[in-house]
Amino acid sequence: MNNIRTRPPLQQRVDPVPHPSAPAGRRLAYCEAMRDLTMAIRAAGASNNPLVVHLRGMHLLPSQRSERRWAGLLQRLGHYRKCRPTGNNRATVLRDENLILIALYRIVFPKATAAEINAFLFRANYGNVAFRFYSPSQITEAEDRLGLTRKAGSTTAFQAMLEINRLKRWCYWNLAYPFGIADIRQQDLIDIDECGIELKSAEKTGGKAYLGERVNQEGLYSKTDKWNLLLAISGDPVNASRWRDVWTGEGTTGIRMITFIQTILAAIGPGTAARRYCFIMDNLSATCGSTMAASRTGPAWWGRSMLASATWPHSHHTSFTAATGGHRVD
Repeated sequence: MNNIRTRPPLQQRVDPVPHPSAPAGRRLAYCEAMRDLTMAIRAAGASNNPLVVHLRGMHLLPSQRSERRWAGLLQRLGHYRKCRPTGNNRATVLRDENLILIALYRIVFPKATAAEINAFLFRANYGNVAFRFYSPSQITEAEDRLGLTRKAGSTTAFQAMLEINRLKRWCYWNLAYPFGIADIRQQDLIDIDECGIELKSAEKTGGKAYLGERVNQEGLYSKTDKWNLLLAISGDPVNASRWRDVWTGEGTTGIRMITFIQTILAAIGPGTAARRYCFIMDNLSATCGSTMAASRTGPAWWGRSMLASATWPHSHHTSFTAATGGHRVD
């Protein structure tokens, strides 16, 4: 117990706060209570009172210069509050209503350029002689203050909301075969998609080696192989069927797509008039090319292929019926 030593206090002293009237304390403005007291003395006409002059000489009251400056602020701005320290930085140029307009414009047009934003602000401020165009850096700074960050954008479908495409979309989802898929059950929908996986970089590009030697470190992966995947899955929420095809080398071709679909047809078996399977896939060259079109022959394909070209030619997906009336493609 006698060996236990108590750590002595640090005794860190607090630095004295300079007076606002001193050169070192000019960054410390007078508080609101002191400003109110000074302006009350001025309003009472007691600025030259001997007691006030004595307190001012002892630096217990602000100087007459500060008093006159606050009186000017009160007359010009309606208040005499202190300014916020900004580190002698210039005030932002794009602010107030234009800042709100940019926030609203970015919600509707997130891919807009600085020139388009300037054009929008000009139209919004039409007739304002004080309006000025902003530089791209000023617009970027304003967007940073709004919390907007740059990121990759999704593909914009400019034709999706045309009347003809809206009608085709409605027919596709609400009409029965052969004009739509409204009579196709969820478990009979088969979605097909593809992807390519290729390693671009797996480690740092720099390193150290002796003079005349290359920086070459063997790893677990190779950058020369590209893996491709064809995947199909049915819409059955309980027990969805899945089919896949994995290979390396070239991408998806029409022949490979036909072979993959024929594998699925062999697995699902013949269809009937009461049950039709519907394939849904992207509008890619492998699925919409001449090779695929030539393979769609017979009663099993004709009706649905006409639907794909007649109801939604500019859509993101193509669909066709795989089996109708007991016929299918083998």
